[in-house]
Order: sequence, then C-alpha cells, then structure tokens
Amino acid sequence: MLAGDPVVPATAPDRDWSVEADLAGEARAFFFGQADLYLAGASPASDGKLADVLRAMGRDDLVDTVPGSETVNGCPQQWVEPIEMIARAAAGSQIVIVESDRHAASQTAFLKDLVTRLASDGFTAFADDGLTLGPGGAAHPDVLLVSEGLVTRDPGHGRLIREVKRGGLQLVDAGVWWTSSRELSSLSPAEQSVRRQAALAEQVSRRVFANAPQARVIVHVERSADPSAMISLKDTVAAQTGRTPLVVSLTACAPADSEPAFVPSLGEGAAQGASADMVFAIPRAAIKDGRLTSGRSEGENVVSVPPALLASDLPVLIEARRVGDPDLAVPEDRLMLLPGDRLPLILPPGDYRIEAWTRIGPVSAPVAVSVS
Repeated sequence: MLAGDPVVPATAPDRDWSVEADLAGEARAFFFGQADLYLAGASPASDGKLADVLRAMGRDDLVDTVPGSETVNGCPQQWVEPIEMIARAAAGSQIVIVESDRHAASQTAFLKDLVTRLASDGFTAFADDGLTLGPGGAAHPDVLLVSEGLVTRDPGHGRLIREVKRGGLQLVDAGVWWTSSRELSSLSPAEQSVRRQAALAEQVSRRVFANAPQARVIVHVERSADPSAMISLKDTVAAQTGRTPLVVSLTACAPADSEPAFVPSLGEGAAQGASADMVFAIPRAAIKDGRLTSGRSEGENVVSVPPALLASDLPVLIEARRVGDPDLAVPEDRLMLLPGDRLPLILPPGDYRIEAWTRIGPVSAPVAVSVS
C-alpha cells in the first residue's frame, strides 16, 4: 500500500535506551537547531553548512530557490555508457578515486551503481572521507548509522553504504586525524578536507594494502573548491600505497531527464588538467511534488505523510526507515516540515516504519507503510 491507504502502528526493533536513544535524540536536536536558525532568518545562500543540512532534511527547495544558487552546465550527449566506460578504464587499476559533490543526490546514486559494478569486477574495499567508524569498524553489518560520520546526514549515502555492505566490501574511514577539538575548530573547512583526505590515504595503505597487497579499492571523496586538492590527494595516495590511482570526477549538469555522459573536453588528454583522468556529467535529480528525488538507481514513489504524523504549529522531523532497521540507521528519507508545509516523502519500494517528532518529542506512535 501507499500512504493514504490504511496504516497501522509500527514497532521499532529492540533498542539500547542508554546509548541508541540518546544518540538518535542528539541527531534530531541538531536538525531542529538548524531549522530554528533558518526560521530566525539565517540564509542558506551565505551559510554553506545550513544549506547542506537543509538538503539533508529533504528541503532542497529552501536552498535552490535562493538567489545566487549554483548554476550548472547543460548535459552533453551520451555516446558511451559511463559505468561501463569506467569499469573498462579501471580494469588495470587497484585504486579508483571518485570525487563528487557531497549533497548531489544523483551523483551519490550514480556512485551506488558504480560500486555495484566495480564490486562484481573484483574491487574489495570502499573508503570514504565522510565516514567516522568506531575502533572495531562498522557498527552494523547491513546499514550505516547516524553516528558514523559526516555522510550520515544524507539518506542517499545510507543507501550507498547499504550497497557497499551488501557487496561485502571492506569499509575504510580516515580514523582520528586531529589531536584535539581546539585544533579541529581552528582549521578552515578546506584545511579539514585536505587533512581528512590525507589521513584516508594513510588508512587505505595501512588497513587494506598492508594486509592484502592485491586488494582493489574505491576511494570516495568530497569535491574541494580548490582544484589543486585532487592533485595533492592523487599524489598522496600514490606515495602512501605505491599504486597510481585512476581519478574519476563527477560534475552536475541539466536538464534532469538527460543521461549521465562522459565529457571528452575535460576527461581526456591535456585539456582536462592534472587532477582527473575521466570526467562525467551527471544530471541533477528530478523534482517530484516539490521534493528532489534521490537519483537513478531505483524506482521512487511520492508517498503522502500519514496525517497522524503531522503537527500544525511546530516544525516536524519525519524519518522513514526500512522495517527491521535499528533506530540509529540512516533513514531512507528524512523530511523537515515547517509550519504550513505540505510535502511528501520520496521512497523506493519496500516496507517502512515512519516516525515523526517535534522538538518536544514524538508526534505519535510509528506508522507502518508499504510502498509498491
């Protein structure tokens, strides 16, 4: 059934209230704090962190309608299927670095499809500069938890890491690359990115190739505003591992109904510069009923928010998780509704537990919804 059909309360899995509920509550408090900033007049046009969090709360509409928002190039024609082209280029490589825009849903969905293909071709590990895992590695065998790094704000990355785990790839994070919170706060975002990515290269060398010299690794990093950052990372990875990586860059294009395509003028020969070996234009995700979809990997449905989960006078945070996923799992969709908003959830087929909170607490019991 879809939302609008009869719904029944859903029960959450057994939980450790002393740890899991506290961490989940902290994550929600963070989102409500950012919503309060926006309602108080903070502008996502001048606050990149606020813009990123609004996107993670499903409110791309509040960011992309702001004057001065990012413009994108037109999509080139697709002559060769991009994932097949990358797979062939990677046939002789042990390391493929993919850089993308962190909150570009369609680029994350493309990467998910690429991971599926490269895993079938023998790649064995996946490293991401947005992950922060515990000392024992990933905390759950199947899903990404909201406590496991920067990427956990984004439902699209939850689906990406679910696919990584389904494919049996080893997960690698950057580890603890700072010495104190004071040091961390003194670094600019660009400096943090460079330090974090250098630490990731060291972890790939130490945790993957030191144990399995024939391993093959996908390294995913956020695109830096500084074009020289990728050149530095490529050199650092080569120096740390003794292996020359293939660098693939994903960039945005429009319109949304185009196909991902290789960009010859940027992706081959001297014209592309020293940072990327291949560049692919990925169409921005389409809009459905005011919501940005997650990309091209799977069918997506517009699902009305069950009336029981709405509140008329307070911001409401709505999260949809697959039945059986723990409370700390990154949701399949997250939506912050401000007073007066009426927007749907966007969900692939499956069975879900949908929950909603105001800053005061839960709006109602969880609701079960099946999406076909």
